[in-house]
Amino acid sequence: MKLQIITCITALIIFSACGSVDNVPAEIEVMYESEDGRFKVNFLGATPEVSSQSVPTELGEIEITMFLYEKSLTEAYIIGYNDYPSAIVEAGSTADMLAGGKEGVVNSMGVTHFDLEEEVSLDGNSGLHFKGVAETMHIEYQMYLVGNRLYQIGVIRDGSYVTQDRVDTFFGTFELTD
Repeated sequence: MKLQIITCITALIIFSACGSVDNVPAEIEVMYESEDGRFKVNFLGATPEVSSQSVPTELGEIEITMFLYEKSLTEAYIIGYNDYPSAIVEAGSTADMLAGGKEGVVNSMGVTHFDLEEEVSLDGNSGLHFKGVAETMHIEYQMYLVGNRLYQIGVIRDGSYVTQDRVDTFFGTFELTD
């Protein structure tokens, strides 16, 4: 407990000395953990808003849980996850499930141009990484299928892509806690 208090005081001193959260070293920023989501990530030191909703899909109603941190009016950090019925995942292919997730993002955001599309992995789980433009919105997403759970990690910014150091912090600290 004493160590936590000292860490908080040190962080406050650094914040006031630097005058900006952007200058705080990554090692003292707080990791956000979702027990139900079975992940942790650095939302740039912030705590996201959490919401759930049912979304109609070709597979029926799917509940998606979203974690949203709006850094400003023009920049947001998002993590979403949803669980597919196990029978659907077993009957389909990982590539098709990821492509379907990507298509959902692309259609809902109106992405018309891609600057990056590549396969990635996280702890041996297959994923996709893509960047694209929807009018003035620039999006960058990573998706992973872990068992029957699809994780979507995204950054959105109006006018240009989110800076690489912020993307690296957000995507690079995402880890599964199962």
